[in-house]
Order: sequence, then structure tokens, then C-alpha cells
Amino acid sequence: MPEGDTIFRAARTLHRALAGHVVTRFETAYAPLARVHDDTPITGRIIEAVEAHGKHMVMRFSGAVTGPLALRTHMRMHGSWHIYRPGERWQRPPREMRVLVATADLVAVGFNIVDAEFEAASAVGTRDAIADLGPDLLAPGFDAAEAIRRLRERGAVPIAEFRKFVGKA
Repeated sequence: MPEGDTIFRAARTLHRALAGHVVTRFETAYAPLARVHDDTPITGRIIEAVEAHGKHMVMRFSGAVTGPLALRTHMRMHGSWHIYRPGERWQRPPREMRVLVATADLVAVGFNIVDAEFEAASAVGTRDAIADLGPDLLAPGFDAAEAIRRLRERGAVPIAEFRKFVGKA
């Protein structure tokens, strides 16, 4: 199962490879994602960023008429993202492809991703599974001293409950 550090490294790798590039092709095995692409095409948009939020990866796309979009994915047990050159043979069978985002130079393929959705980029973390997460320990802005202060304030709260308090004022 991919853990937070794996997702962080995958997001960083995808960001370095794709950010700033125009999407030339988008494919998906999921009807809801395909519908969004049909209504407000992903092709032609610029990939602005790829970020990790806990075990979620968010790929942000520039705005069109409808505004910036974000693709949130969660890899669950067996999902993964791979990067290939156009025409390069995939390491996984095509039947396992769930999401494909291509630029002129690279193809990012999400295999066996079970959880994927588009939303307005401004809504990321406000209503979805990311909203309940505490701060990301790997994020550049993580304030360890503030997190420890908040944890100490809570006294005998079980460790499993700390995530609810660390990121919220």
C-alpha cells in the first residue's frame, strides 16, 4: 500500500516532469472523469502543479472558461502513477490504466487508481477527503513547534485522535 512518503515522492516526480506543460491528451476509464473532460476539456490546459496531501495526490490544471480544475486521486492498495516517453512500452498492462495525462514529451499513467475525481481547484481540501487531514509532515510549511504545542494542550487525547487537532486552530 502506498504510504504518505511514497505519494509525496510520486507527486514531486510528476510535478517536476509535468508542471508548466500543456496537456495534449487525456484518457480515463472512469465515466465521471470522462464527462468532465467532454464538458470542459483537460487537453489544452497547463498542468500548474502536482501536490501530495497525505495519501491523496492533486494535479492542478489551468483554467479555461470554467476556471482551474484539480484532479484528486488516491491510490488505495494497488494504485500507482508511472511516467513514460510517448510510444514507450508500459510496465503494466493497458487494462489497468485508469487515468492518462500526456504532454508533448511525457505520458503520466495512473494504474489501478480506485478513487479519482475532478473538482474546482479552489475547492481542494474544503469538502473532500482532504478536508479532515491534519497538516502534512512533509509539507514545506509544516510548523513542528506549533504542532507540538497543540498536542500538549490536549493532554490525554489518544494518539489516533491527534490528527484532528494538529492542523486546526
